[in-house]
Amino acid sequence: MTSGTPLGTAVDTEAVARSVAADHGLTLHGPAGEGVDFVVCHVGHPTLGESVLRIPRHRVYLSPYGDVDSADLVRQEHEIAAYLGPLGLPVATPLQRIERPDGLVVSLAARVEHDDVPLDGRDVGRFLAALHGAVPPPVRLAYQAPGDFTAFFIKRLSDRHANLRLKAPALPPLPAPHRIRAALEAVRAPYRLLHLDVRGQNLLGRQGRLAAVVDWSNALIGPPLMELARVAEYALLPDNGIDAAAVLAGYAESLPPLDLDSSAALLYRLDTAVMLALVFSSVAPDAERAQVLTARAGHLLARLRATGTGER
Repeated sequence: MTSGTPLGTAVDTEAVARSVAADHGLTLHGPAGEGVDFVVCHVGHPTLGESVLRIPRHRVYLSPYGDVDSADLVRQEHEIAAYLGPLGLPVATPLQRIERPDGLVVSLAARVEHDDVPLDGRDVGRFLAALHGAVPPPVRLAYQAPGDFTAFFIKRLSDRHANLRLKAPALPPLPAPHRIRAALEAVRAPYRLLHLDVRGQNLLGRQGRLAAVVDWSNALIGPPLMELARVAEYALLPDNGIDAAAVLAGYAESLPPLDLDSSAALLYRLDTAVMLALVFSSVAPDAERAQVLTARAGHLLARLRATGTGER
């Protein structure tokens, strides 16, 4: 999720859909979903069959680590899906990256048949365990700064926390960077590919079973604890459609359970709460939710202080 993206980079997604359809022999069947960064259209093709066209809302997105070209997010989605599919993981099969004459890049992927039957959360946990059990793909990730992951995370959390304090000055300060590093490094595990946006909108199910996980824009390569901490925080918002207990139960069928009350987990949960508070303060304005998530961030900071991690 991004924020602060200038309006001048906005894309007329309806016009792009019509143009791409005309140029590539696609039949537009209507909307198939949308998110903060992309609009998805259901399309048909004589040989490719039923597909989805994913169109960025902006040409460039801003993040605390610099500008991100939407073409990099399209590339990332394709490369990750192309890597995970042959491993047997449920993804939408990538078909084509389409570069328009004006430089905008859109993507075409196979349509995944899905329904509205509630998903078995254990299936989602099994997927995450399989994802975290796999060697990460050699993919350059749009939102991940190169180098040491812990340094990257500390900068990201510090930047986001500082931005949120501009809106909520009463929010307590972060722990000192050396304390954050010590807490994170106390939990040692191989770094793995993380989806980091596991919620109902990105989980396509069929008859209650997971059929595909989509939207890899937020992916990082880092500690699996970060993924499960984010799932636990996302589950606090009912419309995310996540049963955290079921997800963790499915995960524990093949990988050891992780401590979601450790100082490291609290830091990853804090990162999620701060991010969501900023989203609801900017790109998806909702004053009530922004206030709730800011209070949640304050609660997590208090829990960190109680563990001793929050001491400056």
